[in-house]
Amino acid sequence: MTKSSSKLPKHQSAHKHQAVPANLSSEAFPRGLVRCPVCNEYRGAVRNDDLPPASQREEAVVAVLCICDGILCQKCGKGRIHRPISNYWDEARGALIHCPWFSAQVPCGQCRAEEQPRIA
Repeated sequence: MTKSSSKLPKHQSAHKHQAVPANLSSEAFPRGLVRCPVCNEYRGAVRNDDLPPASQREEAVVAVLCICDGILCQKCGKGRIHRPISNYWDEARGALIHCPWFSAQVPCGQCRAEEQPRIA
């Protein structure tokens, strides 16, 4: 008997059936990315040659994860942050962004927005 893992995203089956291919005619999105139907970010596997020069990595194929595959915020336990030691596609910058290991300490966007600015 196998137990269902609570660590898997609840929408895992949505990625298999409802993923929408990126606009392949646009230079803004590398081939191999699909838009997540849950969070609307891009995910997939991209050949290094298909990445913009500033985003290229040493690996031949680069895995790209969306926020759904991220970890829970350490502050609120509800929001998500991008998984440390992974990559995500920043649509606004048109670039692949790497999340270092210490990014796990950063709170989610909701918690960051609620934080009071510090007065020096």
